[in-house]
Parts: sequence; C-alpha cells; structure tokens
Amino acid sequence: MKFPRATRLVGFCETQEDALLVKDVILPAWLAERGLTLSGEKTRVVHLTEGFDFLGFNIRHYAAPGTTRTGYKLRITPSKKSVAGLREKLRDAWLRLRGQPVEEVLRRLNPLIRGWANYFRTAVSSKVFEKLDHWMFRRAMRYVRRNHPGKSKAWCINRYWGRLNPKANDRWVFGDKRAGRYLLKFRWFPIERHVLIRGTASPDDANLREYWWERRRVNIRHLTLSDVKVAEAQDWVCPVCGMLLINGEELQRHHLRPKGEGGTDGYGNRVLVHLYCHQQLTAAQRRDRG
Repeated sequence: MKFPRATRLVGFCETQEDALLVKDVILPAWLAERGLTLSGEKTRVVHLTEGFDFLGFNIRHYAAPGTTRTGYKLRITPSKKSVAGLREKLRDAWLRLRGQPVEEVLRRLNPLIRGWANYFRTAVSSKVFEKLDHWMFRRAMRYVRRNHPGKSKAWCINRYWGRLNPKANDRWVFGDKRAGRYLLKFRWFPIERHVLIRGTASPDDANLREYWWERRRVNIRHLTLSDVKVAEAQDWVCPVCGMLLINGEELQRHHLRPKGEGGTDGYGNRVLVHLYCHQQLTAAQRRDRG
C-alpha cells in the first residue's frame, strides 16, 4: 500500500497503557517499514469521552445511561471546524454571486452542497443538515433582496420559491421557476450508516483485495457521471498520493490549468484528488505563481 508524505492515522485502544504502547513502539515500527515516521507534535492520546476530530468528523463517546450495556454511545458527527469551513466557503460564494443571475447561483452552489452532504451522510448529520438549510434560506433571501431592493418580501418569495423539486413535498425550494432548476437542500441526502468492516479484515491482506474494492465501490454512486469518467481515466488512483480515490476521504476536482488562467471544465483539464491532496496542489500552484 502506498502512503502520501503526510498521512493521518487513528488507533483505538482499550486502555491508556495500550495506547501509549501503540504510540511509542508499535506504530513507529509499522510506519518505519513503509518509509514513514510519526510526528510527535501532531500525535496525542485522548480519552474517547473527550473526543477528537479526524478527516472532518468528530468522534466522541457520549453518556447514555440505561440505553447501552456500557452506558455510553459512540457518535460520529461533522466537526465544528468542518461546518464552519463550509459556511465560510458558501458565504464567500454568495457574496461573489451578488448581481449574478440565479442560474449562476445554482451552478456554483449545488456542487458544494452535493459534495459536502454526500461525504457526511454516513455520520450523525441530520441536525447539522437542517441547520445548514435554514442558514442557506437566509443567505438566499439576502441575495434576492439585494438583487431586487424595490420589491416586497412577498414578491421575492413568489418569484424564487416554490415546489420546484418534484420528489420533495416542499414549497420552500429556491431556484429558477422558468427553467425548473433549483438549489439543493442538505436534508434531501438521506443518512446512510457505515457498514462495519468484516472481522479482522486488513487492507494490507492481498487475499482480501476484492472485499475491500467492493466496500469502496459503494461510494461510487455519490459521484456524477462526469466524475466517474475522470476517475476511470485515472484508473481510480489519486495522482498526488498514489492511493485509491475511493478510500473514505472527500474528493475534489482539480483543474490542471486554473480557470482563472483560461482553463476549462473539459475532461483533459480535470483530475479527481483527495481533499488534502487538493490543498497541496493549490498551495504549490500559488507558490509557482508567486
């Protein structure tokens, strides 16, 4: 198995003694065999009741007296940092879209909503999705009132909101009524619980390659047909880290030639990469331009 230069790992242990043994002895040896080292600054041991963030999720044990044998429940939710980062990205997009036609709003925002919701739909995300939808409604209303300062609130609602999604019994859907296109809602993405790994199955076991591929292939349904074609052209491998694209990390589109420099959305100018790999590529492009 190939690893990128900066790999995030998490291990669960039953006792603090076991955790320290893994951190100080077992994990460093395991990484050394793969040409990697453990970062002392970024490695810590925490109790599960304190919780920690990992790949955008917050993992934590909550007290649940009388509901389980142990009196605790494990909850995996979108981290506060992830939610704040999404809101910042969406807020920036809304501000840049001032004065733009509603078609451009849908084109810019729907991919952000779809990608984020698909990534976090395996966690306990329903309440977060609902709060984000309420927040998006306020941003949409602000966008409309700024574009039509002389119109009443009732006029704005009648112009931009309605039952635009035929699959949802919801009259508060924002979009372009003339074209029949609409802004997605986070809560339209149903929660799909993660399927536990079979027994002690390890990704390093060559005899279980088919098993691991079948698990990863489930996530393909969250990709658009366009993204699937790009992924197939890459042989389902991230060109930055060399690992399989479908490994549980968020995927993002990277333009080989930035759109700001004349690049297009064509297949030849796009690759699919992991979220953190995309950040490395973007940083490198900025350094080259600087």
